[in-house]
Amino acid sequence: MKKFLSMLLVLVLAFALVACGGAPAEENTTPAGTDNTTPVAEEEDPISVCFITEALGDNSFADASDRSLKEYVDTYGIEYFCTQVGAGGDQITATREAAQNGYDIVAVGYSAEILAFVQEEAKDYPDTLFYLFSAKADTEVEGLDNVVAGFFRSCESSYVGGLVAGAMSETGKAAFIGGQENVGLYDWMIGYVQGVERAGSIAVYSWINGENPWSDPAKAKELSRSLKNNYDADMFWGCAGQSGDGVFQAVIEFREENPDQTLWALGVDADQYAVFEANDKEDVAEVILTSCMKNPVGPVAGFIETLQAGGKVQGGKITCGIKDGACGIAENDFYKANASAEAQQLVETAKDEIKADKATIVTAYGLSIDELNNFLSQHTLNYQAANM
Repeated sequence: MKKFLSMLLVLVLAFALVACGGAPAEENTTPAGTDNTTPVAEEEDPISVCFITEALGDNSFADASDRSLKEYVDTYGIEYFCTQVGAGGDQITATREAAQNGYDIVAVGYSAEILAFVQEEAKDYPDTLFYLFSAKADTEVEGLDNVVAGFFRSCESSYVGGLVAGAMSETGKAAFIGGQENVGLYDWMIGYVQGVERAGSIAVYSWINGENPWSDPAKAKELSRSLKNNYDADMFWGCAGQSGDGVFQAVIEFREENPDQTLWALGVDADQYAVFEANDKEDVAEVILTSCMKNPVGPVAGFIETLQAGGKVQGGKITCGIKDGACGIAENDFYKANASAEAQQLVETAKDEIKADKATIVTAYGLSIDELNNFLSQHTLNYQAANM
């Protein structure tokens, strides 16, 4: 299945700053700027997967993807390698070199630049499947037989998380703190708002925005306090990357200040309770009731199975949600022990409805700005006009 480079090409690629190489599975990360251009080993012929990301260590999206792919090493016997290009790094170069080095599957986050690259060059690597995760709703990949773009219905994950927040709220106010206003974040928010409302509560919200919306925990903490003080919110969901750490810290402080009140946070992308517990940060873990998650590399399992069976993965766009096992909430033992029976039953009912196509969950994708504002004005307590 793999294409192997000539010695000359290996020597040329040795000068590249970022590349995917045939490292053993247990050595599956490359610091930004580190050279590693050795082609995958020819002696064995497992399915090989290269995951390209800016950096691991975010306790969220990238780490969750890396963990999932590591599990596939044992489950499917694949060869796995992760390339970290660093913040703002050249993912196009890393993607090209992964294909040149013969990887069967290259998983990289969607961007307009990556899509333009595969539109031009995917045909030159017919034995490599390019998987662009977190694609946009309107992404088009027609005519590209070895390119799959995965669009995720984040609103389904957040809807179920909103059910938990709404059912567990004693004040009837569940807060959302978002990173930056864009359609993807509004999709998370709109699902949450609908779930909170179905459970009998109402959502209040704020946006971090500014120059550093994803790495400003101080601002997220400040906004959490504002939503508690001004609206009596007692459930808090930070959907803002590492800024979300500020939401967790705020809830820790709220609990100390209000020992008789029940206050919870929700995590995002990964099972953040498990992440913080594993990192010996139990004080943070213990305020995270559940997490709204999507598994961006989840479809890779199906790709591997198809290739191992000698089949060919069909190119095109795929839509992933709860019925595909690509979205949901963290239903770990902590959640089961602390979420009310009502909340857990609402979750199970909602999942069954979604899987049976009996649930109508509004998504932000496809809404005009006027439609979005109309929705927010009707379904949130502190309506603020969208600014996208």
